[in-house]
Amino acid sequence: MNFEKLKEKIKNLNCESKEELKSFEENLDITLDNFNELVEDIFSDKIKELDLNKVPYIIDQLYQSNDKLKFMLCCILIESTCFDIPFITNLENYPLFRAKYETLKNTLVTVYETVDNGISNCMALIILNNDPKFELLIKEEKDRLINATNRKLKDIIQYLKNSKNINSNVYGDLEVIIDLASYMNNKKITQQIEELTSLPLDFACHLFIAKYKLINKIPIKIEEIDKLLKDKKEIDRVVSIFESNNALNLLPLSQITQEEIAKSAMINWLKYPTELGKEPDDIGLLGTLDLNDEIVYVYKFKSHIFKDKGYMVGISGGYEKDKITSISTGLTFSQFEKLENDFMKQAKKLVEFIKDYWKNAAVK
Repeated sequence: MNFEKLKEKIKNLNCESKEELKSFEENLDITLDNFNELVEDIFSDKIKELDLNKVPYIIDQLYQSNDKLKFMLCCILIESTCFDIPFITNLENYPLFRAKYETLKNTLVTVYETVDNGISNCMALIILNNDPKFELLIKEEKDRLINATNRKLKDIIQYLKNSKNINSNVYGDLEVIIDLASYMNNKKITQQIEELTSLPLDFACHLFIAKYKLINKIPIKIEEIDKLLKDKKEIDRVVSIFESNNALNLLPLSQITQEEIAKSAMINWLKYPTELGKEPDDIGLLGTLDLNDEIVYVYKFKSHIFKDKGYMVGISGGYEKDKITSISTGLTFSQFEKLENDFMKQAKKLVEFIKDYWKNAAVK
């Protein structure tokens, strides 16, 4: 395999076919003898001869490979094309075992510090999913990561201060950066995080700032907590972050109900891309199911996506009784069935369906 052959293979590849992508990977004739020459060409001006619209799909396929040379080719392609490829697929959603992460980590840091776009965010999310405390990074890699984060925060702060019309994409970038910074233990970053609190941010940015402060034992002002609790649809996420950091006592629990948390969890589940993909048009509590030591909330909801169904039924829970908590037993679900008169029977069937699913999954 040389660069010209690689270029020709990519040129003839149909990236919409999973079978062709798999065949492309399996038939890559990469050996120790030709690998170094291939790398040299990829890190030259020749890289722009590749069809860069196809490269993201090739990266995605190679990323899943357990062949060391093919995975290394993936790392090299990410690093050499990060300025030019139009997008990158959801690599952060693929599991990595330790050896693959250690092969990739320098590329992750290099791309994160080099570009400021969705590809940079993807690299950060891979680190967050595999090494959030940077235990596998060497000092030089961690220092580069910290310096890049400081630079990115500085740039965003200046943008927020000087822009009248803020591009909402900057908030998505900022959420990832703040989350990645949580275990950096850097005074300059902490100062910049504090500076951000007085700037116009979206809810998620404020939430990640709260998480950062909880992890780093930084006091959170009452007004910051009040800001987080204003949107009842997000209260599940707020309670979850405080609860996971053993800081529930900082929240005004007398002002929060378990039903509010359950409803928020139901809405966030419905917003997931594989479900409704957005908030329901309307949602309301129908009742509760008492399951021994836990409680499940039953909801009706409707969406214009299912105009013909009207109200549908969903459940949220199960939560430990007589406790304010975001921790559930995974019974938040809907099959988007039309609401019937005996909605409690429908809810019980949903509970049974989920429990059977988890039992079967455990057996497998």
